[in-house]
Amino acid sequence: MKKRVIRAEEFEVLDAAGRVRLRIGLSNDESPFFSMLDAEGQVRARFGLSSDGSAGLAIGDENGKVRATLGLSTDGSASLAFGDRNGKIRAKFGLASDASPTLGAHVEGDEVSHRYTLADQGSPTLGLYDRAGRVRIRLGLAAEGFPILRLLDADGELRALVGLADDGSPLIQFMDERKQPTWTMR
Repeated sequence: MKKRVIRAEEFEVLDAAGRVRLRIGLSNDESPFFSMLDAEGQVRARFGLSSDGSAGLAIGDENGKVRATLGLSTDGSASLAFGDRNGKIRAKFGLASDASPTLGAHVEGDEVSHRYTLADQGSPTLGLYDRAGRVRIRLGLAAEGFPILRLLDADGELRALVGLADDGSPLIQFMDERKQPTWTMR
């Protein structure tokens, strides 16, 4: 059987009443998209590629507010996010660009303000981030499995830690800007 090709800049599928229910095309920046619309003409689901190569799926409610997204960025990060009735993202789950798992929960403002991550060595870690998106506090388990609280400066450098040492004894330590211990108590 011979294949036939239909070419167009945009395709629309109409329902029996003549309403657009499905649209396939290119956005203003020439990125491809696939949109599904409800009977009222509201886009309820849209899958597309961005000009930077990232891909995403957005699911909206009957009022046009995006309530769920699934995305893959060009930096390797992937996310699943959920929004409230106003379209504000309230929870986000995924993988950071370094492939560490993340969980975020929105508390106030417009940004996800709490993130829970898996540290580089693979141990569970809770990270609290500042407004610029930099981790400032990490609470978790050291590679050996001992609990530890790390306090980081605005550059992400470790400045203080509280936890248990390898032998199980309590440890408090402060570091200078060169990452050298200035005070240790065991």
